Amino acid sequence: MIRFDFRAITVADSPAMAELLRSRQLLERSTFPFLQNRCLNTQYIVDVLEQLFRSNRVIGTGAFVNGKMVGYIMGEIKVDTFRGRHVWVPYEGIAIREDQSPELIRALYAKVADSWLKQGCFMHYAVVPLGNQAYFEAFQRLSFFIQQVHGVMNTEGYRPFAQVSDAKVRIADKADRKKMGQLSGIIQSYQNATPTFELVLPEMAADIKVGYEGTVEDGNMTVLLAEKDGEVLGFQMYGAADSGLMSPDDSAELNVAGTYAGQMGAGVGKKLMNEGCALMKERGARHIIADWRITNLASSTFWPKCGFKPVAYRMARHIDSNWAWASFDEAYIR
Repeated sequence: MIRFDFRAITVADSPAMAELLRSRQLLERSTFPFLQNRCLNTQYIVDVLEQLFRSNRVIGTGAFVNGKMVGYIMGEIKVDTFRGRHVWVPYEGIAIREDQSPELIRALYAKVADSWLKQGCFMHYAVVPLGNQAYFEAFQRLSFFIQQVHGVMNTEGYRPFAQVSDAKVRIADKADRKKMGQLSGIIQSYQNATPTFELVLPEMAADIKVGYEGTVEDGNMTVLLAEKDGEVLGFQMYGAADSGLMSPDDSAELNVAGTYAGQMGAGVGKKLMNEGCALMKERGARHIIADWRITNLASSTFWPKCGFKPVAYRMARHIDSNWAWASFDEAYIR
């Protein structure tokens, strides 16, 4: 039986972590060839890991055999008004050596989770790669659930929908600012509704509306509107995808999209997808990336039909905060 030494990791461990992460990504690439991107090199990975340590409050644990790292997990301690205090394990935040059992993933989490809880973080999020199912299965067996799907679609392989709406699709401009503000409520209504129940609080609605209005003046965004008889039926919003290990080179990102509930099933989304994919392909995008809530029935059924294939899941676990006082190590419990 292998005996591991577990200890806290620091920025000094970045080169050893980068070696494990690069090896993990080479395996990911065998399942998803489009992940052979310009970021898949040691120097880029070291830089990303060092930046994570230096720019964030990071708590992580490494597993060592004979002084050599064979696995690690790291989480950023975050605080915001939406999620409160929580831990975020980024896509780069976990890797084990190829010859190690997936049980090492569970052991690493067991070692570090106690430290996260002591920081008051009872909600744990992790972006889990899917090329090697061992990572996904290990997190499942740690009682993590799937919250968000990250998918990639190949524009060359896209098959346009045949049965679509007769709505006209055009690129929005500054004159559409008010229309975009009105469209901001579509996503909120879907997220709040059953069975998603991802609440968008009323006090957030005004800021979201302002953000939508500003997209038509953002030179980095392209907004497509589907209209019929002067009425907006739906939209899609595109931008350039950020470079990273999880993004294919030369990608566009479908940032957000929505169709009014009364137009669902009428082919509006399909018409927008046909036009959006053609436009992004014309502009040189070989892939389009998107993400969606798995509990949003409309999204989780439509985007796979468009050709988006999951490459990672955001998984989450909530720990009962009563853990903070129910420890049997405390004298008053004994």
